[in-house]
Amino acid sequence: MVRHLPLFVSLSSPAPRHDGDVDMIAETLALAGNKMRLRPFTLDDAPRVTELLNNWSVAAMLARVPFPYTEADGKAWISTHAETRKAGTDWPFAIEMKQGLVGAIGIHQTAPDTMEFGYWLGEPYWNKGIATEAARTLINFAFDILAIEKLTAGHYINNPASGRVLTKSGFEKTGESTRPCLAQDKDMASIDYHLTRERWQAQNKPL
Repeated sequence: MVRHLPLFVSLSSPAPRHDGDVDMIAETLALAGNKMRLRPFTLDDAPRVTELLNNWSVAAMLARVPFPYTEADGKAWISTHAETRKAGTDWPFAIEMKQGLVGAIGIHQTAPDTMEFGYWLGEPYWNKGIATEAARTLINFAFDILAIEKLTAGHYINNPASGRVLTKSGFEKTGESTRPCLAQDKDMASIDYHLTRERWQAQNKPL
């Protein structure tokens, strides 16, 4: 999932819970937010994904999205989803609102105890609170369903909007690093954050 995401988050735990119930519904699992639904992609989404990602302002903020972005790129990416969701190594979701698909968000396993989390939105949907709600919905899934213990995240220094999404979601800054950007063909300075499940639960404790 990180190939298509401007926000980079690692979720670390000794052993994420991935029980039979999750296995059985992995390919069709959807998550509900207040104003949106996070659902699996289908190949029918490829034209819309291409429309949103074939935009320099979007691609330049992503780690491994090529530019220009073609429908073949979208189909190739989406075609991997069913297998990786079933394996539990990736949980990619389309962000869907009344007007249709507006972006993507997901979790990608990079090591036995680490996953990356990220999102992207089409430019018309920036600065509308969509990313924050989608992030909180997926963070709930990571902590409450997959039993992840820790998330780490980062964004390019010239993408402060993703930093605001992270801090609104409870993340704390931990330092700086560099991360690749395929569209710009160079490494980019980034800011790193983390969020533990303990901190998340404390922030979201029922009144």
